Parts: sequence; structure tokens; C-alpha cells
Amino acid sequence: MPHMRDFLSRFRPAGAPGAGRAAVPADRRRQLEAELGPVLMLLDGPSAACSGIVAAAQRDAEHIVRRARAEADHIRSAAQERALASVAELVQQAIATARVEATAVASAGAAEAAAINMRAGQRLPLLTDRAVALVRNLGEQGGDTS
Repeated sequence: MPHMRDFLSRFRPAGAPGAGRAAVPADRRRQLEAELGPVLMLLDGPSAACSGIVAAAQRDAEHIVRRARAEADHIRSAAQERALASVAELVQQAIATARVEATAVASAGAAEAAAINMRAGQRLPLLTDRAVALVRNLGEQGGDTS
């Protein structure tokens, strides 16, 4: 580490260019290397440790991402299974509802058919009597006209 006097000597006025005593220009690069070299060498250890920490963090992040993807796949699979089960349940409900409606329609149709048969059974003797009477009247009218 350079002394304070060496550090301050960099700020001494050298005079106007071309005037005064002849001197060799200072080697600024070597002075900076001598001044900063030890400090920068002290940073090599923490820099390496930092690189190790970053590498470990990247490995941890990759592991977390792999776990998250696996969990997402599991969640997606479970959701698909639940969706298929829901669809199957809805289909069963629709079929059951359709069967109930079909049974109701068939029952209503059977009741209407029974009502029609009953009315026909009630009206048939009357209609038969009318038909026979009409035929008899035709026969009697037919005899008078011939």
C-alpha cells in the first residue's frame, strides 16, 4: 500500500509545459497499479465466493423450476381427471333426466290413449245404434222410392 506522501505527490503542480526544469513524466499506469493492485487482490476472494453463491443460486433456481413444473403437471393431470369425472357425472344426470322425461311423456301418452279408448267405448254403442238406425232408414226410404 502506498504511503500518504506518495499519494499526495500526484497532486503537486509540475509547472507549465515547456517551462521550468526538465523532467521525465511520471508513469501513471504503474503508480495506479501499485496503488490499486493490493486492494483489487483483496477482492479476488469475495469475488470467487460471490461466483460460488451465484452458481448455487442458479442450481437452486433450476431445482425450484423443475419442482414447480412437476407440481404443475400433477395439478393439470388431477384437473383433467376431475373434469372427465364431472363430464361423466353430467352425462349420467342428463340420461337420468331424459329417462324421467321419457317416462313422463309415455305415461301421459298412455293416460291419453286410455281416455280416448274409454270415450270410444262409451260412444261406440250410441254410434252403433245410430248407424243401424240410418241403415234401416235407408232401407225403408229405399223401398218407397223404388
